[in-house]
Amino acid sequence: MDSLLAVFQSPEARRTKAGRLLSEYFAQNLATIPFETAASIAAHVGLSAMTVTRYLRELGYGSLDALKSELRHGPISSAWELQDTVDDLRRDQGNGRLVSGMVIQQIEALQSLNKLSHSPEWDEAVRRLTQAGSVFIASFQNISGIARYFSEQMSYVRPTVRYMDGLNGTYLELFDGDPAGRLLVLIDCRRFASKSQVLFDEACAAGIPVLLITDTHCDWGQAEGAVTLSIPAMSWRAWDSFMPLAALLDLLVTSAIAVQGESVLERSKAIRRLQDRFGDFERR
Repeated sequence: MDSLLAVFQSPEARRTKAGRLLSEYFAQNLATIPFETAASIAAHVGLSAMTVTRYLRELGYGSLDALKSELRHGPISSAWELQDTVDDLRRDQGNGRLVSGMVIQQIEALQSLNKLSHSPEWDEAVRRLTQAGSVFIASFQNISGIARYFSEQMSYVRPTVRYMDGLNGTYLELFDGDPAGRLLVLIDCRRFASKSQVLFDEACAAGIPVLLITDTHCDWGQAEGAVTLSIPAMSWRAWDSFMPLAALLDLLVTSAIAVQGESVLERSKAIRRLQDRFGDFERR
């Protein structure tokens, strides 16, 4: 990481006005560059994506991917790594700017999700969720809690929904027997788990349709038989927020309910009867 920092602080990297802007941006944000695109970097500094690409080529990197590859061989920043000093966060918290800034970003994310919900990809995702013979949901690490909640919610909408925790080490429940009628819902964002792409590739090779729910940093989610829904790229000051992901999953559940119609009402009655029978919930 230190050697890369030296590259972007060198005279060669700062010889032009655009170079100085990019040099400062790269030097201050090396930890998050693996999750950026040329377009997002350009937007941050007020330049064009072509200028970013040309700048990197002048420094010996054939593309942004080449720089990302070098960065990924070093330590990767934690999702909880502070992008500001604690004093900066406390100051902005005190004057109300920290929370208000986050709220603005969340509103913008919801607006992007609203646009996504009117896309052909969204319609196909909902069709697959409601028409598949069986749905298998997988996720990893800290996102697994949200994915498990999504699995539980979908089980109210339709039968044969199963969350896979991967503890058997094989995901055999997905691949065992005839794969016809199965759907894999794979959920992963930002610091992608090492198993995500492996599971994606194996499912595609087995002819199992995949619904990939990810973010704009994912560069391996394109394959025949796969539909990808991407949450908008976010830049949080202190941590990764999974609010956009949770919102996307809630919207998917709602869309699936609308498509299923009366069958959801009948299913909810049956589930409520079982809840009353086993007594795990208060009666109201």
